[in-house]
Amino acid sequence: MAYSHDGFGLGHLRRNTNIASRLVGELPGSNVLLLVGCPPGAFFGSPAGVDFIKVPSIVKVDAEVYRPLNLRIDLKKMKALRASTIQKVAEIFQPHLFLVDHVPTGVWAELLPTLQMLREREDPPQIILGMRDIVDSAEVVRELWHRQEIYKAIRDYYDEVLIYGCQNVFDTAAQYALDAELPERFKYCGYVCSDEPFKAQDEMRDELHLEKERLVIVTAGGGGDAYPMLEACLEAFRLLGKGVPFEVIFIAGPLMESDKRRRLEKEASALGIRVIGHVFDNLAYMNAADLVITMGGYNSIVEVLRLRKKALVVPRLGPRAEQIMRATLFAERGLIDMIHPQHLSPRGLAERLMTDLERDDYPVCDPTIELDGALGAANRLMELLGQRVYGPAD
Repeated sequence: MAYSHDGFGLGHLRRNTNIASRLVGELPGSNVLLLVGCPPGAFFGSPAGVDFIKVPSIVKVDAEVYRPLNLRIDLKKMKALRASTIQKVAEIFQPHLFLVDHVPTGVWAELLPTLQMLREREDPPQIILGMRDIVDSAEVVRELWHRQEIYKAIRDYYDEVLIYGCQNVFDTAAQYALDAELPERFKYCGYVCSDEPFKAQDEMRDELHLEKERLVIVTAGGGGDAYPMLEACLEAFRLLGKGVPFEVIFIAGPLMESDKRRRLEKEASALGIRVIGHVFDNLAYMNAADLVITMGGYNSIVEVLRLRKKALVVPRLGPRAEQIMRATLFAERGLIDMIHPQHLSPRGLAERLMTDLERDDYPVCDPTIELDGALGAANRLMELLGQRVYGPAD
């Protein structure tokens, strides 16, 4: 069983889905049930053995502050509804392994009753925390985890922490004091990326019926907070005019509000720009591009790295420093180009994207960036399952 709180965006759901798909592929006969709060529910396709149960959706309105997304009920009832649903599913499903993404105690500590129940079972499952490489600045995370007793919860309930990143890029364990608080209970898996097949560049460009030589894809992940970035891109393309030697496709994301998407479509249409709400083959669209302009979410950047595409990244300003920190690290390595959101302007964006289209000095080849994190996580989960069933290896 896996849990992703999905307060905003698709990142946590996407990571868990990638790992679940890899696990059932490597371990025939296994099943993974994902508890998700993402508004579209089971947005991503999944193989046999993987299914979803949706809990009522929430949305983050500030750092560590959530409210119901659609239900008009008070927080007390919302908390009880989510916590009881999670616990009941665990009681019935009886997982051999419970993988929790990102939030060790869950939103509003909603996982604590389930974690306690699972620990008290006669045959308790392996309980694993999965973390993306960067959560926030070290100072913010350490203070928060001490104040909310997260370190204690991990010590009490979790058997291991899987880090979805590379230690040589960002030393998650050291930055967040996991090495001191939980020595020898963490493992780096590499970056978790979809290993789904995708269409070749020429095939996809033929399907898109491109009329110009080059293609720029502007993608916004889930799209829930992407409108300002996409609007800046529209203004940049307006400054460049219609005589540019490339076509543009916007992928707005399934979580963009409908009125904002309609406004975007209307303004883009006047510039001859296509706008797509969402696509299931996002990798194929990006692979067709000469340049990808994207926000700085974990999955967006990792997918760009997998495809080895030139990317101009505009990370989110807040409420966490995560996107800016990751984009800065990757830009310093020559893997992407980056515009800091505080320096974002239509004219600056227009100049930068034209420059990036002509550059041939990035992305560099960096063999230290491991992109097989889904396999690494699945292999470690299988090892832990084997230890539970058969005992530790000699």
